[in-house]
Amino acid sequence: MSLISISCESGKKDKKLNSRIGFSKELDDYGCGAFCDPPSVGYQLTDDNCLHSDQNSMNCFAWKNFLALNWIASDQRGIPDTTALASDYGMPGDYKPTVWESYLSIDDVFTAQQPAQWSLKSKSGYIKYINEINKFTDINVNIPKPKLRAMLGGNVDEIMQAKGAWLTDQSGNIVWYEIRMNNIESDFVRNNKLYNSENLNAFAAKNQGVWLPMESIEIKAAWRVIPENQLESLKDFYKISMAMVPEIKGFDKNNQPIYGKYTQKYLGLVGLHIIRKTSQSPQFTWMTFEHINNAPTEGQVDPSVNYCFYNPKSKDKPNQSPVPGKDSLNKPVQVVRIANNAITPEIQQLNKQIQGMIRASNPKSVWQYYQLVNVQWPENPVQDKDNKNTPPLRDGGIKPKNIANVTMETYIQDKQCMDCHKNASTVATKYPTDYSFIFLKVKPK
Repeated sequence: MSLISISCESGKKDKKLNSRIGFSKELDDYGCGAFCDPPSVGYQLTDDNCLHSDQNSMNCFAWKNFLALNWIASDQRGIPDTTALASDYGMPGDYKPTVWESYLSIDDVFTAQQPAQWSLKSKSGYIKYINEINKFTDINVNIPKPKLRAMLGGNVDEIMQAKGAWLTDQSGNIVWYEIRMNNIESDFVRNNKLYNSENLNAFAAKNQGVWLPMESIEIKAAWRVIPENQLESLKDFYKISMAMVPEIKGFDKNNQPIYGKYTQKYLGLVGLHIIRKTSQSPQFTWMTFEHINNAPTEGQVDPSVNYCFYNPKSKDKPNQSPVPGKDSLNKPVQVVRIANNAITPEIQQLNKQIQGMIRASNPKSVWQYYQLVNVQWPENPVQDKDNKNTPPLRDGGIKPKNIANVTMETYIQDKQCMDCHKNASTVATKYPTDYSFIFLKVKPK
């Protein structure tokens, strides 16, 4: 059941549901393990010093990352504002960027030009640019379809949230996506000039692959448009940021969107992937979060919830990708979480506890309306030096196998992260790129 019933069009609360949620302050109740510090509302990004021995400790690890990375950013890129108070964490109407939003975007990293200076002091505040309507654009464009089919099975055009496919919420607004990386990873790419195809290929050949430094973090986020006439009613329930968003004028011969004029819009966060490479997780820890009212698990529709990506009156088959040139951008997509990816009872309980902790810190915090979906981690990690120099890479005994975010893997929920990412490689060579597809942004000359 949802923490609070929130309409996609309004911010009305169901007080009965809210009163049912309990919160225990006993540290043992988190189930994080004897050697693991419990989550807390703070800006300190947790060290990877807890034994990766079970799923519960990894669930806590995920929440600790989420809480710190969503702290307000300082005037230095990638650094939290240590003067901010926990009592202001997630204050509605605060559109200042979070720590992860201050990271360089994938477009900023893969350009020969120097990225724009980070500034929070402009007259209008920080406004990001965003221009992706799907998560997998570069995968689909740059990997041959036979290889994609081998990776994912089936008809690529139908199951990939790519090649012009998109996701539209029940208000008729398209979802926008962005990818960012922390300073450690972006400095690694730019210092080695891996945005240049010749440098990238030479580097990969010399090192038998492109192996990212420890503590690299990549973020993928999904945002829904918040119409201005709904801003006042929704700002209490979503992390909202301002962004310059383009109009979509149509699609080219490759079914890629043709963008037009940019206008400022308010965007509400609906999905967040966090992947982090550590000594205990060289295959990365894959953490995924969603807004609580995105979509129901199949067979578990809560009639009191007005879902953002599900209409109980719709007769449409769920999780069907729209087709460019046939389907309207404004036609809502019917979405459900497949039963195999249902949030486990253990994670549901942890979510309630963390949401309660956030609420105890700031009763108005928008972050109480987000939930952990799942965490994937290597039970038998393989260090870089022991891995293969051609894809597919070893997966390190990655577990669990059922993990998907309904806003980012809408149409491929039966797949899991490593199905794709173990095959990541440079476009022009056979060398792997450490489970990351970001280097597909580098176009061969």
